Amino acid sequence: MKVKIGTQLEEEVFQDLKVAAAREKKPISELIQVAVVTYLHQKNQASAVKCGLQRFLDKPPVKINDEDFKQIMELDYYDQ
Repeated sequence: MKVKIGTQLEEEVFQDLKVAAAREKKPISELIQVAVVTYLHQKNQASAVKCGLQRFLDKPPVKINDEDFKQIMELDYYDQ
């Protein structure tokens, strides 16, 4: 079910929107819907990544003693 909404746009944005709708032979509402759905999808993708990163950062730090740390840091990656 579609819902009627009211909003305000800058005049230049609205003129560009009208031209794009005419060029694509689609109603303005369809272009707006596609833009909003795309925006929301991108926001959801970004928040999912952020949540994963947040879960990683929330884990306790790795416990390692100084000697093991120095040994790991001196290890040449390409010699393995």
